[in-house]
Formats: sequence, C-alpha cells, structure tokens
Amino acid sequence: MIQYDAQTIGYINLFERNTNAKVKDCFNEEEFLVFVVQPENLRKALENHGQKIQRLNLLLKKRIKIIEFNEDPKRFLFNLIYPLKTEIEMVGNTIIIKTKDNKEKGQIFGREKTNLKRIQGILNKYFKLEIKVV
Repeated sequence: MIQYDAQTIGYINLFERNTNAKVKDCFNEEEFLVFVVQPENLRKALENHGQKIQRLNLLLKKRIKIIEFNEDPKRFLFNLIYPLKTEIEMVGNTIIIKTKDNKEKGQIFGREKTNLKRIQGILNKYFKLEIKVV
C-alpha cells in the first residue's frame, strides 16, 4: 500500500478537483510533479486544450506530467515515454525498447542515463521488469 504525506495528498485532491480525473499515484520527480491517472481519465485532465493543467502549473509553481496507467506494461511504458514513438517488445521479465536512431536513444537515456533511471523507477512501482534499449 502506498502512503502519502500531507503535501502529496493535497496535490492529489487539487488535481482531482480541477480536472475531474481520478489519480492512481502522485510523486515528485526532480523538476516535475507526476500524476498517474486511471485508464480513460487522461482525456478529462487534458480537455479544453490543457488549460486546466496550465492553471495547475501556475498554482503549484511546478511543471506537471500526466501519465495514463495501463495494466499492460508495454502500453504503460509507451504512455511513459510519449511523445517518442518507439517499438516496444516483452521478452520474459524484460522490456526491449527499439529506437529508430541515436537521437531517440539519447532522449530515452538522457544525460548520464538520468531519464532511463527515472523511467525504470516509475515502471518498477507497478511492474517488476527490466528495461533494455536497442
């Protein structure tokens, strides 16, 4: 069971009140405040051309990232690394991300693999899988 501090509970309540989207999880991720929303709730959060999220950005003075949860690890990873369009395969307990070029690979890895570590950490909260980038 996930336990939240008072500040995180406040973030979740504020997000749900303003967007009418149900939050599955919320956490601070360096420069972002990340909300994982229930399936089919992403559209609610982003309606009106994202004006609700822009208002929350100003109100909270933090950048907000929204990820739609999915029970399928491949689909969840796709949502996590969006807008990158990569091919994702599952082999046992490993998810393989196939990139088209070095630019995409660099965006997934990030400087000193910070993005890859962040992606792996978020994925491990819900699925115990290893990520490999090819």
